[in-house]
Amino acid sequence: MSVLVAVFGPTAVGKTEFAIALGREIGGEIVNADAVQLYRGLDRGSAKPPLAERGGVAHHLLDVADPEMAVSVAVYQTLAQNAIREILRRGAVPIVTGGSGLYLRAALGEWHAFGAPPDPALRAWAARVDVREVYELAVAHDPAAAARLSPSDRPRLVRVIERARTGVPHDAAQPVGPVVKIGLQLPRVDLYTRIDARSVVLWPHLVRETTVLLDRGPAAQALAERTIGYREAALHLRGSLGEADAIALLQRNTRRLAKRQMTWWRREANTIWLRPDVGIAQLRPSLKTLLTP
Repeated sequence: MSVLVAVFGPTAVGKTEFAIALGREIGGEIVNADAVQLYRGLDRGSAKPPLAERGGVAHHLLDVADPEMAVSVAVYQTLAQNAIREILRRGAVPIVTGGSGLYLRAALGEWHAFGAPPDPALRAWAARVDVREVYELAVAHDPAAAARLSPSDRPRLVRVIERARTGVPHDAAQPVGPVVKIGLQLPRVDLYTRIDARSVVLWPHLVRETTVLLDRGPAAQALAERTIGYREAALHLRGSLGEADAIALLQRNTRRLAKRQMTWWRREANTIWLRPDVGIAQLRPSLKTLLTP
């Protein structure tokens, strides 16, 4: 069985650049595990790498759905595992990378999809009330599952409740191979500086892409409103925030996201932690050993 690589870490740490450099080094192909980059039209605002910046490394699962089409973790899991198996079949190394921890674990077969049907009444209630009430109800139904999620992740908290209420057994996904886990990290002050600078760079792209999303109808609007970056741009476009305040809010919310992501990833066992700027050089002497099953 061949080895695959998982590259993870907080937003703005440099996962994309690192994964591309690693792909060139080891003959790898990248499987996207960023929930936002799955959607067409959410491009520069989501820091999706343009074709010219991919260094000749093949990328999979970018632009697989329109904003009106919700891609669940279960659907993503099927797509990702099919892509991983095809890459392995060709003798290349899959590099699964992205900032969405649940999606990355799904790709690796460490998350199990449940088949509970949606509950329209529950979803209507959850859309009306404060997200804290949704979180509390999720904790009451399944404390362990709720604890793995952000208290503000309304859609996934609703799924926890739906699964707990129906008691539908899960379909156990199988790991697709031994995994080399690489975590990228920077000192917090350096990471936050990168986040603040990147927010300014991404802002005009976010405004442009959000303008299109808001014109596409309710489903695309809902996607914008629950996605960091597009949410702040929507507030600005609707007149609720001036540009400077919207950018400051984006910076604050992204820093908070990065903190939650690091809390999530620090639990990962058997992780090789590296700085993104020197990681490839540090790995190079041991790459052959790491990639040998």
